Amino acid sequence: MTATAVVLLAVAAVAGAVVWYAVEHRRPSAGTATWLAAAAVPIVLAGAAALFGLGGDPAGEGLLHVARAAAVVAAVTGGSVIATALLRVADRRTADLGSSVTRFSVTRSAGAGSAGEDGTDGDGVGGDATAAVSDPETLRGGTSIGVLERVAVAVTLLAGWPEGLALVLGVKGLGRYPELRRPAAAERFIIGTLASVLWAVATVGVVAAVQT
Repeated sequence: MTATAVVLLAVAAVAGAVVWYAVEHRRPSAGTATWLAAAAVPIVLAGAAALFGLGGDPAGEGLLHVARAAAVVAAVTGGSVIATALLRVADRRTADLGSSVTRFSVTRSAGAGSAGEDGTDGDGVGGDATAAVSDPETLRGGTSIGVLERVAVAVTLLAGWPEGLALVLGVKGLGRYPELRRPAAAERFIIGTLASVLWAVATVGVVAAVQT
């Protein structure tokens, strides 16, 4: 059963990449439901791997090496599709608020003129309350940073250094701080970070399951 758990974790790593590529590149107009279905694939596989790991004998050193490598890869590939799916869900709420925010903006611009000519508020913060949270341009480089974040989280946990999580998140927060004054950017940052970290922790949890 332990070997089955490791195999399932490896399959989750591959499946995460496959479903992300299939939806992102093959179906660029895919809806939120499609993204959620794609995200369910690595989640279910990793969950099954954890159950098999808990029900089996502790893995040998060789099998553990394979499980650790699979966990890092699964953290990277599965995290991409899971984070995107959650950001798409956030976009649905943003779209529902779009019409009311637009009406407010029109009323405000007709008022005392506190907004700048470029569409920003007087302090230079863009009024992007209806911007797409899942749009990569909301926080440029987010996909690449997310990959590095998940690798760092998984590796620090596997190395037995959980304090490294604070370092990883601190560096990311400081680097993004100037951009987080925009509503959509802040929302994308929080959702993407939590999705990345929780998924990376979950994949490492599968390793812990096969190890005990």
